[in-house]
Amino acid sequence: MNLAIQTPVRRLLTVITFVGLLLGAGIQKSAVAADSKPSFFPAALQVEGNNRVFSIGDDSTIMFSSLGKWPNQVCSSVEDPLCDFNVTGRDKDGEALLATASLGVCDKSKNEDCVESIEISRDGVSYSKLEFERNIPRSIGADNDGKEFPANYAKFLPRGEMPTIWTEVQDGKVSELKYLVNYGYYMYFNAQKKVFEISDIGLAIRPFKEVPGRVWASLWDTEVKSGIPYEFETGTSFRAVVHISNLAAGWFKARIKDPNIKIEPLTSRNNRLTISGTSVEVPNFAIVRSIETLNEREAAMAENFGYVKGVVNAASGVKEIFDYVDYFRPILNDTAPRTNSYWSINSTQWSNQNRCLQDSSRVLGVVSTNAMGFDGTSPKFESGFLNYRVTGLHFAADGVTPNLGTYDLLLRSDAARCLYGFTKAPVSASVSIVGGAGSQNVATTVVSEKDGWLKLKAYGFTFSEKKIKVAFTQKSKKQSITCVKGTVSKKISGTSPKCPAGFKVKG
Repeated sequence: MNLAIQTPVRRLLTVITFVGLLLGAGIQKSAVAADSKPSFFPAALQVEGNNRVFSIGDDSTIMFSSLGKWPNQVCSSVEDPLCDFNVTGRDKDGEALLATASLGVCDKSKNEDCVESIEISRDGVSYSKLEFERNIPRSIGADNDGKEFPANYAKFLPRGEMPTIWTEVQDGKVSELKYLVNYGYYMYFNAQKKVFEISDIGLAIRPFKEVPGRVWASLWDTEVKSGIPYEFETGTSFRAVVHISNLAAGWFKARIKDPNIKIEPLTSRNNRLTISGTSVEVPNFAIVRSIETLNEREAAMAENFGYVKGVVNAASGVKEIFDYVDYFRPILNDTAPRTNSYWSINSTQWSNQNRCLQDSSRVLGVVSTNAMGFDGTSPKFESGFLNYRVTGLHFAADGVTPNLGTYDLLLRSDAARCLYGFTKAPVSASVSIVGGAGSQNVATTVVSEKDGWLKLKAYGFTFSEKKIKVAFTQKSKKQSITCVKGTVSKKISGTSPKCPAGFKVKG
């Protein structure tokens, strides 16, 4: 099973900046520490809902639990008569019933697919555990979003909850900066098999701070508090341990620098997945257009990508992202005026035709980059190279400093050896960046081969549209054979030694 994030627009609770930061400085001063900064979000540029704000989408969108068919057929369990799971598994229009399962903290009495632990590090080496505080409250008036449901593993359905809040405790004090963890599955009900099947998986960590009162531009809100998104502290690393279905397979895309992954069997249904790495900064922009002034191309892009609160959040990993960035490149003078920081990993459904890179029984690899846009699939094996496309605006906000790219690849060791016909001997790699003004050679090595994974990285390249080309190599081991012809014998050495004419290998 290959997996993808294709989130329906209605499930996107878009992470948006606190408009009060622009209008209500008094709240900001009382709630914000000097060492943190709020997240930029283009919805703050919206005026009375009459604009389209073109930007790059958020890779850490919040997932709310929902069972059935939103908005009018949302059920409390698979036994709820409103949803006919036992007979057809379809709604009144004949469409498959769906499940969005936001997965909570592990509790043997409630769930198996869950979050075991979240850890934080500021040096990338020493980690300390965050403490689970609570699940986020359901937003006001959201009767059908965040509707919890119990697990039913006879139908392969995990428990659906609300995203979780984690805190860092230092010297007995709870840090003002908290972390929202969003982990879950998108699923559909297979009416023939009478079970739920996973279509998408996502895991994201998002910093936030609580402020008094109800704020519409927030991660979550109640009558007395709201959660306002913040950027990660520079260089912050996290390690997440989650229990994940062992039916999860294929490739994953990530916003994590220097990721490490470990997958261990846990139960008959689940694996324990450990993923760690550093948050990344992704260049971004926001261009405001009134609806009346949209040209034909812009109107088509808004319709294609969709919009929430007028914001066209172009998804980074779709095919159209390359044309989208190129359209705005001259308008922005090839400059990205904003950045957002992320820590997330999502499944991808794009298939790979190469037999070595396509396996329906396990996770094969993870590709991570800080590029504005990317292929959103596994690298393609072409002419001996694993190729991967990225795109972005060349300059940072000052219009002078180049934006520098990161690329990390985790690949099953046996998949790499399958591609090249290698033995079990050590493997090395080289990376080159092609595009723009030519090639940029990026020095890199296989950082490690551990627990069945090859890991490599390329950092420091600049943007436009680029192709990242990875080639694996393996030193051939010299061998020696003895060749005989009558009473004459010769010793022949080489990587593939052969006897000369008239001689044969000594038996």
